[in-house]
Amino acid sequence: MKKTLYPWERGVRFDHGTLMGELGPGRHRMRLRSVLHRVDIRPRTMTPAAQDVPTADGVLVRVTVVVRWAVTSATKFVVESAAPEDELYTAVQLALRGAVVTRAHSAVDPEREAISAEVLAAVTERAADLGISVAEVAVRDVVMPGELRRAALAELVAASEGRAALERARGETAALRSLLNAARLAEEHPALLELRALQTASTVVVERAKRA
Repeated sequence: MKKTLYPWERGVRFDHGTLMGELGPGRHRMRLRSVLHRVDIRPRTMTPAAQDVPTADGVLVRVTVVVRWAVTSATKFVVESAAPEDELYTAVQLALRGAVVTRAHSAVDPEREAISAEVLAAVTERAADLGISVAEVAVRDVVMPGELRRAALAELVAASEGRAALERARGETAALRSLLNAARLAEEHPALLELRALQTASTVVVERAKRA
């Protein structure tokens, strides 16, 4: 009996229940009662379900991560656990919870990279025991409770309105300062008022002449 393994496969062979070793790509001659477990070693992506985690200040935050992993030891992957992917899933969720629960809710989103690094460090050893190498962990989504999202939106609106009011106040102050300066000049130099009146009268005459 012959079995063929593709470049992205590794085979774990058992004869009468005894582990015989790991096979690489190619065509292999097998005994009739041999059992071959095929393992795909191509990189994979795992996206655990969103998890509601209480933060250090008691806010329930919903967080999801993306995990990039691959099998590095087909033998361990087959022998060490009946469900290695489920084991990795659980390890990631527990590590994520541990990373979030120590932080205030306001720090979770800004510290995505730090949380990702903590989760990766926490699952690396357990993954290796399962014949898995975790290449990357990334926090994908951080969702705050609706009340906090509304409060944050209200804060943004208030800040925008405050900036607009400040600009109006600055404009009014500048206008008042100009009027004050004009009043001081008129008080110190009365002839300026006569010149201004003469200029206005000249402008009126020219405009009437144009319309005529």
